[in-house]
Amino acid sequence: MLEDFLDIEILLTPESYRRINNMSEKERKDLLMKIKEFKSKNNTFIVLDDYFLNIFLKLDLENVIRMYKNCNFTKYYIGDGINNKEEMLESSTEVLDSTPSPICKIVDNTTSDTTEVVSNIAKDTSSEVIEKTENTLIEEKRKKRISEIKSIRNSINRRINYIAKDIESKISVYREWDVTGKSTCEGTIEDFKKYFKDRYNRIKKMIERKVKRKAYPLEKLYKMKGESDVFIVGIVFDISTTKNGHKKVEIEDEKSSFTVILMKDKIERGELPDDILLDEVVGFRGYVSNTGEIFFANECIRPDITPKTPRSIDEKIYTAFLSDIHVGSREFLGNVFKRFIELLNGKISKGIEEKIVSRLKYISIAGDLIDGVGVYPGQEEDLYEIDIMAQYSEIATYLEEIPEHIHIIISPGNHDAVRPAEPQPVLPKKVLKLFDSLDNITFISNPGYVNVHGLDFLIYHGRSFDDIVGQVSSAKYTDPPSIMRELLKRRHLCPTYGGRCPIAPEHIDYLVIHKEPDIFHAGHIHINGYGVYKGTVMVNSGTFQKQTEFQKKMGIHPTPGRIPIFDMSRIGDVYIEWNNGKITI
Repeated sequence: MLEDFLDIEILLTPESYRRINNMSEKERKDLLMKIKEFKSKNNTFIVLDDYFLNIFLKLDLENVIRMYKNCNFTKYYIGDGINNKEEMLESSTEVLDSTPSPICKIVDNTTSDTTEVVSNIAKDTSSEVIEKTENTLIEEKRKKRISEIKSIRNSINRRINYIAKDIESKISVYREWDVTGKSTCEGTIEDFKKYFKDRYNRIKKMIERKVKRKAYPLEKLYKMKGESDVFIVGIVFDISTTKNGHKKVEIEDEKSSFTVILMKDKIERGELPDDILLDEVVGFRGYVSNTGEIFFANECIRPDITPKTPRSIDEKIYTAFLSDIHVGSREFLGNVFKRFIELLNGKISKGIEEKIVSRLKYISIAGDLIDGVGVYPGQEEDLYEIDIMAQYSEIATYLEEIPEHIHIIISPGNHDAVRPAEPQPVLPKKVLKLFDSLDNITFISNPGYVNVHGLDFLIYHGRSFDDIVGQVSSAKYTDPPSIMRELLKRRHLCPTYGGRCPIAPEHIDYLVIHKEPDIFHAGHIHINGYGVYKGTVMVNSGTFQKQTEFQKKMGIHPTPGRIPIFDMSRIGDVYIEWNNGKITI
């Protein structure tokens, strides 16, 4: 009974609770319906004390609405704006006349009318009492949500033979590329020097391996004037266009800098790129002018990944890809997420669903488990849960309902409780303790590299996607692989410093794509996408959050409730998707 009132933000005083509890079921339903109708006119938090219980029981709905539709209940409870308190009724349970005497005045600045109410508890209440009452209501709602989540598994009559249960999990994290516990930067100039030096040297070696030759040092490049085949590598620090429409790119290495010209006609013919980014490490082949001051590029060499056939494994198992769950947001699609967990627990139809679920072994989550707190101005208005630890407790409870034989890999995102600058370490210990009961979870950094059953996963939340879309014309929000492909080409997850994606200047650049992945999993933009680039399978896993007001303003249309699922024995061959309750291939 209590939960029925809590659902509509009505808190009962002990006396009201006893009285309502002694009513017949029909009387309770009639009372609840009358209060719901009233709240359609005045949808504010109400403590239903004896006085207001009598109001709802003795007066018809029309009179209740007429008298109290503009009532400021908060002022009523704390005594602010109440007039003639000494005239309060001696007994709040006395039978009311059809027109109650005006006892206390509630001021409403939006109308000249005033409404008078009374309460036997008004004289000893305070803002602290209201805060405590509201906290009680919040806690009761929180307990109800957790209770409902904990019932998911037991509500399913399992009829499924889990083949994956007898298959051992094989998870190996590449710790050398995980920043957790290794952060040393303080944001000094020296930190930035070491950061960009490490980026330059790592990617330079990749480019040199591609062309099988060493890059000529920029400080000696003037000696090569007139030479027709010179190879150089540098990090871009300035880009401009000459008056004749040629691209002017300024690059530097550890000791010097040089000007590179990309001729307009070669760009137009596609022989040279038109999408070179600031801070990108890139190689050029070409010649030095007769003056020894300018390098004319004939070819642009990026580190890029090596073309290959998508790798698969011999064992037929499945992996599901999730991200951007956003527990705590008012737009969180809890019912859809619950439906997916029910599927994993055996609420399936015979046929393709049973075949997939019985062999589903892994779940990869690319960040934003929760909506967080204070991520953007005014976020509290968009949350149903404003306590960040309660948000994590809720998602942990959801994950507890997933069968134990399914191994979950979790990387953080920009809404999670980690530093905003990338790379981001694993979730803090205080949060991880909420998941202590789960032995089937591996937490990794963002970005994170992990070998899953023989296949190399690169898991990156994707905050830099916003920058890439603004810099590269071919990169589109509506086509996530078009963004991911640009990062693979450059072998870096956030090529440009100073954009919307903040970078921590660690002495090792953890954002370099050190190892060519078999699967590149990302999220962030809330739009599903799938593609293959030079043998690397790219997947962006959408969201469990409805379209937000910000997305509406930006014209972004998310694809909520859609989960990509890969057959690990047929990577790049078959793309499966669970779409809001239905599996499609």
